Amino acid sequence: MRSDTQTISIEASPVKVFKFLADVNNLTRWAVAFAKNIRKEKDQWIVSTTTGEIGLRLSADERTGVVDYWMSPAPGVKVLAASRVIPRGAASEYCFTQFQPEGMPDEAFRQSVQALKHELTVLKALLEVECPL
Repeated sequence: MRSDTQTISIEASPVKVFKFLADVNNLTRWAVAFAKNIRKEKDQWIVSTTTGEIGLRLSADERTGVVDYWMSPAPGVKVLAASRVIPRGAASEYCFTQFQPEGMPDEAFRQSVQALKHELTVLKALLEVECPL
């Protein structure tokens, strides 16, 4: 199983970054290549993506800065995208690791890696610029 880890510096407090990421409703604001729409259904979130719908459970711990995304693209299949907000003085580092699940073509994983680079830039912009939207 291959993985990819990317980190971005964000000039915003760790608390602000964590709270934004821990609110699953913000996923469509920053994970723009992944999450097109999100809704709550029973005990999990359903994310509409370009390839269909997947289940999502978010696991967050403010004390450690961990924000993990557990995705269920098919019944019985769980895929982890692990992330962490790391304090850097009054600012933050955000570290995100994604894994290539079994059966995912190499080209699809490469595209996911490229998309994440863009999404982290979007995240940085959203958190560094005071915007009412």
